[in-house]
Amino acid sequence: MFRSDTQQARVCQALCSQVRLGGMWTATGPSAEAKQLLESDGGALSGGERIVLLAAWAVWNGDGAIPLGEVISRLDGRALRAVGALLMAIASGEGAIERWLAEHERR
Repeated sequence: MFRSDTQQARVCQALCSQVRLGGMWTATGPSAEAKQLLESDGGALSGGERIVLLAAWAVWNGDGAIPLGEVISRLDGRALRAVGALLMAIASGEGAIERWLAEHERR
């Protein structure tokens, strides 16, 4: 699915950046803050931020389980499109993931 752990971490970081949660992932994995937020089920994050953070965790290691209904109802159009496009890219392989990164790392 992912070319490397680095590519997977880049995906998580780019996903979090969609809702201004930059810095949640490093090149080697989740930050201490991301771990703390996972433990507190998003803490004081907004609903959309929480959903995207949990989606990043789901991509990273499966820990961020979220119901699809929450993804649909809580994300704004831009974030929902990013998550949807990421799912399509994951289904299509490494090259598609790189194209998703090229588009979403710029933002």
